[in-house]
Amino acid sequence: MILKMKPVFQERLWGGEKLASRFNYSLPSDWIGECWGVSAHPHGESIVAEGEYKGHSLSDLWEKERHLFGKYTDGTFPLLIKILDATDDLSVQVHPNDVQAQELEGVPYGKTECWYVVEAEEGAELIIGHTARSEDELSDHIKNGE
Repeated sequence: MILKMKPVFQERLWGGEKLASRFNYSLPSDWIGECWGVSAHPHGESIVAEGEYKGHSLSDLWEKERHLFGKYTDGTFPLLIKILDATDDLSVQVHPNDVQAQELEGVPYGKTECWYVVEAEEGAELIIGHTARSEDELSDHIKNGE
């Protein structure tokens, strides 16, 4: 069974309007940076758009209709699929692993990411990691725009 979800749109300072032109979404503002296509996250939960489960949230289905998800047995639905439209630089991203997330935030999962770049403007770049060997060196790199 395929469940079609209503997207959840998130405004971001670096957002734009490409989600409308590229994916034909009707956007609620000109600053939409993220489309959450599949989400059980409390800050933007997917709702089934049509069919037998129309109007049900993804977490509700996870709770009451577990057979729809196969043999996955974790307590909460761990997947969040986003499409981003970044018209400007994004902030530095630091994501905890599961243990850190439980200790620091009291949530069951950290954040593991997989990026697939669908389209990029000429000159766009993705920076992964850094080469600093100490906190002071990292601070110097940041201050110097490196």
